[in-house]
Amino acid sequence: MFTVLDLVNHYLGYFTTNSKTKGRMYTVVSAGGVWYLLYLAYRFFANGRYLRGMFIAGMFALLLYFVILNILYYFTKQTTKWDVSPHIEKMLGGPHLEEDTKKEPEMIPGNGIYQSQNVMTGVIVSDSTQQSHITTLAQELKQLGLMSSDYGHLGEHAQRQVIAQRDVIFANHPGTLLPYFDMINTAEGETKIMGGVNQLQAHDLGTLVMVGMTPTNQALSHYRLALASVLITGGSGHQATRTELNDVERPYKIQVAVAYDKKK
Repeated sequence: MFTVLDLVNHYLGYFTTNSKTKGRMYTVVSAGGVWYLLYLAYRFFANGRYLRGMFIAGMFALLLYFVILNILYYFTKQTTKWDVSPHIEKMLGGPHLEEDTKKEPEMIPGNGIYQSQNVMTGVIVSDSTQQSHITTLAQELKQLGLMSSDYGHLGEHAQRQVIAQRDVIFANHPGTLLPYFDMINTAEGETKIMGGVNQLQAHDLGTLVMVGMTPTNQALSHYRLALASVLITGGSGHQATRTELNDVERPYKIQVAVAYDKKK
């Protein structure tokens, strides 16, 4: 069977054949060849070689399982909860990313540059009014041509790697940096995130409730805080099935990075 697969691979090299077509051809050859193992197992059992027969039969069952998975993957749009390939991929460290994932678009915030070890992710809560401001701001950024929609120049394979970690990849991956953003502390003791296309058109986009794993009020008592960046994500995106990437639509939201410095 492996000799036949090698011959198929060799002759397909003379043609421009996409990976899915090759996968279908390999699956057809494997689906036929795997039954030879069942015949070998039968012959061993018939000759009283039960140990070897059980081993060959086990190999047949294992390879048949993967052949069925390949049939589902290459010839249908169905999936199965018994698919262990994602777990195997995770144990092996996952596939290598495509070269175009090595460098994400460089974003330089207008609020200054901070050392990565002094920056933590903030947790934002937005009510209905603040969410409306975020949605309006996203539309404004689109109209101004400031929001990309090319999935960070990532191909399907690279997009799948992002989806495996985040469930979805958005068209403006890895996010759109706001032209203007600021953080203000209110008399009620809340920390508001302001943002917009400029300072005059800034709106309240959400409340900073956590800095890393620390409540914001507690963090403010021990550290000086500043916004390192505010990104807007969401909208059109992709989710993955075994055979293709499906279009999805999600609400826009903001992601913030907060720089901190211990008070003296």
